[in-house]
Amino acid sequence: MIAAGIAEQTRHPVRRGAVTRSPRRRLGALAAATAVLAAACSPLPHAATATEVVVCNPTGGALWLHTAARDGWGAPRALGRARTHALRLPTGRYALSLSRARAQVPLPILPTELGYEPQRLEVTVTAPPAALPGWCWIPSGPFVRGDTLGVGQEDERPVRTPGSDGFWLAAHETTNAQYAQFLNALPAARVDPGWLDFGGSKCRVHRDEQNGRYGTDAPELPVVTVSAAGADAYCSWRSEVTGALHRLPSEAEWEKAARGPGSRVYAYGDTCATRAANQESGALAAVGGYTPNGFGLYDMTGNAFEWTRDVYVSGRLDDPDAGRFRALRGGSFLLDGIFCRNAMRMRLRPTVRADDVGFRVLREAP
Repeated sequence: MIAAGIAEQTRHPVRRGAVTRSPRRRLGALAAATAVLAAACSPLPHAATATEVVVCNPTGGALWLHTAARDGWGAPRALGRARTHALRLPTGRYALSLSRARAQVPLPILPTELGYEPQRLEVTVTAPPAALPGWCWIPSGPFVRGDTLGVGQEDERPVRTPGSDGFWLAAHETTNAQYAQFLNALPAARVDPGWLDFGGSKCRVHRDEQNGRYGTDAPELPVVTVSAAGADAYCSWRSEVTGALHRLPSEAEWEKAARGPGSRVYAYGDTCATRAANQESGALAAVGGYTPNGFGLYDMTGNAFEWTRDVYVSGRLDDPDAGRFRALRGGSFLLDGIFCRNAMRMRLRPTVRADDVGFRVLREAP
């Protein structure tokens, strides 16, 4: 299990302060502490800065500006049908769309307290491509990457707003049924025993020795005990079968997708809610059992950790383990809220087949 390692590396001593001598002082101290805690837990605090944003609207459709509130949205603002819009936006989490009912393209404006320097942004809003069953479209444009709360590890900083091209991401984590289908499609000689922990008690994909076929007694559970090579091999097979390039997402692509149009702290919102995802349960759950995020993705928070395509980079120039690990994202059913944030990073040796590690597939846009 990898949860114990995470907990150990983030444990800090707690120091207790002196007790105040009067009820009034105690109330004052409590109020001050509450204010500090509220400020620390508010994603993207406001600052008196503004950013110039140029929005390109090549479709000429009715454009809307959405403002994210804590765990929700404010009333959308109509921008009109002009092909170009020049906006000046203060700190906040915004999104653009061609629909009043649903935010589409993230537009985060970070506060200067996080090291953000106001800059001129250009964002293009286009209609999403035709739907693909089982896939969610993640539009091009900027997104938040990193710890906006100040509670994460050093490898979650600095916070920034890079951009990405649009891509498709699987709505669900890859399941045991899907992985068994992949194994059965290959000649026996091509199946690498290092892809899955076939002999382990947590692996739910098994080979029938009589007919040589792979099957599972838990088809809707995410496949776990899969190595990075096992995840890559599945993606390569999907590419061969469909003719479209399939691969694991990068860390940046994964975080953009998990945060959704509202640049959320968790896939389900900004406030930790244990029952909103499979976290702290102690057991895997069938995919799709919880409410999806703003992009329509399920189980981005919790359930199984997900491999990414990236080698883990700590940011330390003197890192003795540089290049030895793959990056994981999403947290798992073993962890509590702080370890399931969208910005949380984890590393694992690519050959390790852990009980709470699976993967999700990205499909590149043509």
